[in-house]
Amino acid sequence: MANESDFQKCKEARKAEIDKYYQTVLLTLGFKDLLEAKKGNCSFVSAEPRFFVENTRQELKPDMVLQYEPSRGVLCETKTSLPFPDVYLLSSLDQIEKYSKEVTGWNTPDRRVANHDILFLCHSMDSDRVVGKIQEWLEDGTLKVTKKLSICEWSMIISPKTGKDVILIRHRLGTTDCEELNQMLRANVVIDTQAISVKYEKCKFTRKEPPVEYLMQEFWVNVFSELNVKLEDFETSLTDILKIAYEYYIPWSNIEGEYSQVRQSWVSKALNAFAEIGLAEEISVNGSKYRILRTKKLPKDILDYFIEARCRLLTRQPQKTFTTDEQKAESQRSLEEFGVNEK
Repeated sequence: MANESDFQKCKEARKAEIDKYYQTVLLTLGFKDLLEAKKGNCSFVSAEPRFFVENTRQELKPDMVLQYEPSRGVLCETKTSLPFPDVYLLSSLDQIEKYSKEVTGWNTPDRRVANHDILFLCHSMDSDRVVGKIQEWLEDGTLKVTKKLSICEWSMIISPKTGKDVILIRHRLGTTDCEELNQMLRANVVIDTQAISVKYEKCKFTRKEPPVEYLMQEFWVNVFSELNVKLEDFETSLTDILKIAYEYYIPWSNIEGEYSQVRQSWVSKALNAFAEIGLAEEISVNGSKYRILRTKKLPKDILDYFIEARCRLLTRQPQKTFTTDEQKAESQRSLEEFGVNEK
C-alpha cells in the first residue's frame, strides 16, 4: 500500500494539471474577448483549428489564430511551462519553426493569407530564460524562424485592487506587422478571469484532452443536470451524453468546419472514472449505457472530491465515505449553489 505522502503528491499533481489546463482556456478566451471588444482590424479567428504546411500533409494546431487586413494573419503558441535543460527547451520550441512555413487553414476563400507572423506567449516564470535563449538561438542559427516573431509573458495573479484572479500579459521582445496588436500588447493586458469565466461559461475545452477530473466536474454539474433535472439516479448512454455535450459546450467560433469542444473518447473516459469511484454503474456489455448515481452524497468541493477519490485508487488509499447529517447537509448546500435542488 502506498503511503500518505504518495497520496498527497498525487493530489497536488492532479490539481496542478487541472489549473494549467483551465488557465490556458482563460488566457485564450481573454485574448478572444479583448480583440472582439476592440472591433478593430485584428480579429480572433479560432482556437486550435487544423492547419497544414502548404503542399504537405503535415498538420499544425496553433493555439490561437488571428487575422487582419489586407490578408494577413498571426499564429499564436501558448505555454504554461517549459522544460529547463536547453536540449528539451529547444525541442519545445520546434512548433515556432514550423509556424515559419507557409500554411493553409486560414478563414479565407482559398484558406491562405499573403503573409503571417508568430506570437509566442510563455509563462512569466520561464520568460527571462526563454527570451534570452531564443535571442541566442536566432542569432547563431540554432532556431530558424523566418517570420516576424513577437514574444510575451503571461501570469495569473491576485489583483491587489480587487482581490480577484487576473491574467497579466506583458510584451517582452519583437513585433508583428499588425500595429493594432503591437499597441495592445505594449500597453500590458489585464484579463479579469471571473468576468471571462461567466461570459464564456459554455466554452471550457481546448482541442487538447482535459484532465479527467475536470471533465467529471463539468459533466456532473452541467451535462447530467441537462439529462435529468432531478437529483436522482438515472440511466443514460454515451450517445446521449455526447449529444448534450455537443449542444452545451459551444465551439470557439462560427467558421465553417469548426470542431466541437468535446470528444467521444473523453466521454468514455469520464464515465469509466465515475464507475471506478462508485458514482456510475455500467449496464451494458460494451460500455455504451450507464446508471448515474446522483443520489450519492458528495462534499461541497466536487472537483476536490473527484481528485481525492481517484488518487485514493491510484495510491491504494482507503476511500472516504460521507454519511453524517452534517456532511449530507453540506452536500445539499453545494448542489443548491449549482442550481440543483433535491426536493
